[in-house]
Amino acid sequence: MTPFQRFSGLFLAALASCASPGSSASGDDGNVLVILHDFKNGQDLELASESHTQRVAYYSEERGDAARKIQTDQVMKACVGELERLGYEDHRQNGRAPSLAANEIVRWGLEIESKGERTHWLVGTGSATDEWKDFQACRDLFLELYNNTVSYQTVRNANGGRFFEDERSPTAGKKP
Repeated sequence: MTPFQRFSGLFLAALASCASPGSSASGDDGNVLVILHDFKNGQDLELASESHTQRVAYYSEERGDAARKIQTDQVMKACVGELERLGYEDHRQNGRAPSLAANEIVRWGLEIESKGERTHWLVGTGSATDEWKDFQACRDLFLELYNNTVSYQTVRNANGGRFFEDERSPTAGKKP
């Protein structure tokens, strides 16, 4: 089974669960947050389960960015399981990912909060080729799910129409 086929199954589960309430029916801890850190430009993307972040309350508040997207508990648990299978489990370290400014040494990080624990995995210029391959598979899975997760976040916008030109500015992707 190709990574795309595995993701398609995960994505179909997400679509099927869109109409359902977000809480986990099995009673398992569905409280999950996955963060992809891009240390090259300082940007973080986040996927949270509904048990971690209440969808309506979160999207209803005006925020400085729309980096966090919320998925159902079931989809996030499946996502974490697939990330572990793709290599996260072999490379993770305990604790939060360090807060680093954009740099050329540490390139990417993946961080998972689940079952009350935080783990992380960093890759950079000194990482082995096999580790990079594993990380890229995990990053690609995360990004596919992230890009296919709908969010309706209200974002502060003092720039009017210029808001959409930020991608061309040297501070694009930087948190205020």
